[in-house]
Amino acid sequence: MTTPNNTQTKFTSFSTSIDHIALPKYFTFPYYYQPHALAHIAMNELQSYLSSQTEWSHDFDSQGKMFAVLVVKTKDGKLGYLSSYAGNDKTPQFFVDSIIPSSKQDKILNLLRQELATVKQTLVALETATELNQLKSDLLEKQRASQLEISQFQAEMKDGKKRRKEERSKAEEQFSLESDRERLAAVVRTLGDQSSSEKRTFKALKTKWQQTISELLGKITQSEAEIQDKRDEYQRLDLSLKVEEQRSILLLNQSGQSKSLFELFFQKDGNHEPIAGSIDQNLPKLLQAAYQLSLKPIALGEFWWGSSPYDQIRQHKNLYPVCQSKCYEILDHMLEGIETDESPLEITPSLNKELDIVYEDNVLVVVNKPAEFLSVSGKYINDSVHARMAKRYPHATGPLVVHRLDMSTSGLLVFTLTAETNKHVQQQFIERSVEKRYTALLEGTIERRQGIIDLPLAGDMEDRPRQMVSHERGRNAETRFEVLSVENNRTKVHLYPKTGRTHQLRVHCAHQAGLNTPIVGDDLYGFKDSRLHLHAGYLKLRHPITEQEMAFEVPSDF
Repeated sequence: MTTPNNTQTKFTSFSTSIDHIALPKYFTFPYYYQPHALAHIAMNELQSYLSSQTEWSHDFDSQGKMFAVLVVKTKDGKLGYLSSYAGNDKTPQFFVDSIIPSSKQDKILNLLRQELATVKQTLVALETATELNQLKSDLLEKQRASQLEISQFQAEMKDGKKRRKEERSKAEEQFSLESDRERLAAVVRTLGDQSSSEKRTFKALKTKWQQTISELLGKITQSEAEIQDKRDEYQRLDLSLKVEEQRSILLLNQSGQSKSLFELFFQKDGNHEPIAGSIDQNLPKLLQAAYQLSLKPIALGEFWWGSSPYDQIRQHKNLYPVCQSKCYEILDHMLEGIETDESPLEITPSLNKELDIVYEDNVLVVVNKPAEFLSVSGKYINDSVHARMAKRYPHATGPLVVHRLDMSTSGLLVFTLTAETNKHVQQQFIERSVEKRYTALLEGTIERRQGIIDLPLAGDMEDRPRQMVSHERGRNAETRFEVLSVENNRTKVHLYPKTGRTHQLRVHCAHQAGLNTPIVGDDLYGFKDSRLHLHAGYLKLRHPITEQEMAFEVPSDF
């Protein structure tokens, strides 16, 4: 298999026998799923093509890409699939086309782009004009000159005042007799006239400089206002262009109804823009092609091919869900009327699980949380350790929760029964005086027996809830590790987090600059398994009342 059966429709028939495979009852829930058997076969065939193709010169060893298949059915009942990659660069005919703007908007888009370019050119000319810089330079020069001349004149006035005071004292001694009063008065008048003259001169000097500086400031303000007007005009045109570009992107659903990105984003919330590259994601491209070709979507599968980017974590050939942050509003429309599998995100996996109380007194409770059990209630799932603790201790005060574990992580959780003890224990976590140790099973072997991982972490705003390594905006995150054993090509380690960032241990294990080996069962940064093999097994803290050190340990079950 090297090309699709029909290069015009991009439809590819299965080369593998699929006669024994039943169709799924519902379409794949895109944000969390196990691919249907047909999708698995289609992905295997696409991967076979990628391994042998020569049409595409992309270096996947340097930078991988996300690929996807959409199993579809033709009107006459024939099964096949469409293939896609995330992005919009030119690729072989094997893949569906990018979603392109409607030609109906071309005229207005071209006019707006031309107008925007003209305004941009004018704005750049205004911002780089020498006149404004010269005015600002002149202003600084005049301000310095005015300060210097005014200061010098003030010093002269001070000297003059001192001199006149001395002359008056001398005249008062010289003309102390009654007969000399008129002569003394004349001297005083002369000295007063001198003082008044200096004050008038000083006032005139300040007025002169104020006028000079005010004129320059006026010219600068006028120039800057002209620049700001152009900036405002540019922003208005840029927004208009964005709106029209969103109007020009028309997305279909199975009923043939089209909605523009403007309707899905701007019109819904004037401040809400689609994340860059949203329409270049695989499922929107695949659905658009399917609807245009009157093909019925059956099942989805998406995988990463090639090396991982540095900041994010992607595993070669691993399966991935659709990016909800980028695609939710788009797919809400494109999948309208199509029944999907039940959302696993809304299923409560903890309903039949019991909580093991490790320690309990009148102010402190320590629980061994099972895997796949929320620490606190979520958007869709109410059952959580916190909810059960609140029910178990109805008279407790304060927030109860001191710290959290990921839903998939098992292990020790601390709860307090009073507001005072909560503050006390929480402060220990803030001060990092609590000793914590996790046990993890890694999907492979590592070279070092022990060491420290220091990689700053930040949320991936385009693909929540994933975290990413970011040396620019990430927060410091440090983990110490030591190897315990190696068995069946899997490594058991102890992890000692110095900081407590979201998904810190999972990212530090999986990232290429960390251990480069994901935790077994990590469905975000590694490969799915029966569970995430990460367990918070040891905890040491001070009792909030007695101040005595208390250590708790529960071994992992893996």
